[in-house]
Amino acid sequence: MKIYVLVFSICAILYSPSFLGAQNKTVLSSFWEKAAAGVVIGTPSAQAGSVVIALDGGVVKAYSWQGELLWEYFASGKLCPFLTRSWDGISYVCRTNGSLCALNRVGKERWRVNLNAPITAPVITGWDGRIFVTVAQTIVCFNSEGTRLWTRHLEGKTIIPPVLDKQGGILFAIDRGGSASGKIVNIGPFGTVTEIDLAETPVVLVSIEGKSGERMALAWYNDGTGETFTCSEGRFGAAQAFPSLPATPIAAREYKGDIAVALSNGNVLLLSSEGEVLWQADAGLSGTGETYLINEDRGIYALSRARAAGFSHDGALKWALDIQNAASMPAFGRDGVLYSGGGDWILYAFQLEYTGEMRETSIYGANVQGKYGLGELPRQRSDYYNQFNDFSLSYQFSRIREKIKQGQLGEDEPVFSTYLKEAAGSARNSLSIPATQPPVHLVHRVEAVRLLASFGSYELIPFFADLFLYDKEPQVKVAAAEAIGRIGVDPDGIAMQAFAQTITPPIVSMDEQVLTAVAAAVGSLCHISGPPMIPFGVPILAGLAASGKPPLVRKRAMLELSRLQR
Repeated sequence: MKIYVLVFSICAILYSPSFLGAQNKTVLSSFWEKAAAGVVIGTPSAQAGSVVIALDGGVVKAYSWQGELLWEYFASGKLCPFLTRSWDGISYVCRTNGSLCALNRVGKERWRVNLNAPITAPVITGWDGRIFVTVAQTIVCFNSEGTRLWTRHLEGKTIIPPVLDKQGGILFAIDRGGSASGKIVNIGPFGTVTEIDLAETPVVLVSIEGKSGERMALAWYNDGTGETFTCSEGRFGAAQAFPSLPATPIAAREYKGDIAVALSNGNVLLLSSEGEVLWQADAGLSGTGETYLINEDRGIYALSRARAAGFSHDGALKWALDIQNAASMPAFGRDGVLYSGGGDWILYAFQLEYTGEMRETSIYGANVQGKYGLGELPRQRSDYYNQFNDFSLSYQFSRIREKIKQGQLGEDEPVFSTYLKEAAGSARNSLSIPATQPPVHLVHRVEAVRLLASFGSYELIPFFADLFLYDKEPQVKVAAAEAIGRIGVDPDGIAMQAFAQTITPPIVSMDEQVLTAVAAAVGSLCHISGPPMIPFGVPILAGLAASGKPPLVRKRAMLELSRLQR
């Protein structure tokens, strides 16, 4: 299910010729100001028409783009200066004692894990709910419910923090220590590590795609020289020279093959993937310190504590703004609002632009960037009988449970995921398991669904929804509904569509256990995902609470409805 979000036209005053033509007019009145009751630490996170900030007093607050306080969370301790919000609206903050917390869209704590040390870089969010966490010289990957998937230890400290690469893994640079120079490290989504030593220490690192679609790392050095490295089959290729820049680069972002670069002299450049300068403009950033770049469909935006500037893709200046008394880096949202936390404990919002375009998004307000392939329908192996007899199933399930318990799914995750889907879906011919082969025992199919749910990948939601709709066994339907509720995310509305069929003809099932599991799963989706799911979930819960439904079903549905009112 897709929705279309209409992004409104810019305020006539801001788009008037007098505003656009006066490039030196950079001091603008704020759109709104809110007393934050603390100093904003780290960069705010602007997403889906709202902004989340972390304060030095250990409080996290969320405001709408119009300045309404949406929620606040008290961390009961001092926070690290890093706040990340994923595309599905989950906010990640970490206390200085190493307690990492995931907060849902309404500020409720979804889970908490103890890292034993504070994070040293922003949390990086993957494509399917997984996150990559940097703690000193260690990278840890967790799934959407806080279960550790793998851990990788580094040879040195990070000198360029991790960024998401083109394959949904992370790319960063570490210091090798002593007289040695840096090293580029790429860790894939399932923990595969690829490294290459460098002759110099890089200052900027960006993930790009080559002409043939190959994954590449582009490293720039202090003197403006650059090198590219292809990354395939678990290794980096030999360095290839990249055209030099006229000054030291301080930030870079790639979008659809074009690379935006901010330089130490205050300029912003747009380069082709081959290094050709498409345009260069003075952003007025010289001497303003750390710079952050946004490079996306709307344009290119350069942000620092003291100044921000926006450019169209052809290099025309859209706006520029001097920022006064900022305590941290600002954030610029898709709503066209720039948010800046002042040293005076005030959160400032500046309405700068709207794109005036229709954007296709998920229910959560942002598109998923890519897929890891975990949700693909399974294909039966040739050794079906050997792999899926009772002994093999029991052995493999035990192995998978132990890996999950130890936090070491790692590179086995895709293989285990396929195996479990084959077992769980073995009674479903549409899942490419031929009907000529007998399905595995019902007990094993249910166990496979439950084990698969513990992987926590959003990509598995369509598979579980398919099982719920078409498997004939109530126990499998119950397990599939429970799995969806456990993951708690439904970006395309597939699960809600499946659940809606329990209250609209033709009815999928009137089994009491199945309907009770649906009520619980719908309630969980609404609680974990918050407002995006509630309009879809309330009618289903109301239908399950209606007269004529079994008593236990009505009781559970009314319980979930009452929880939504709290």
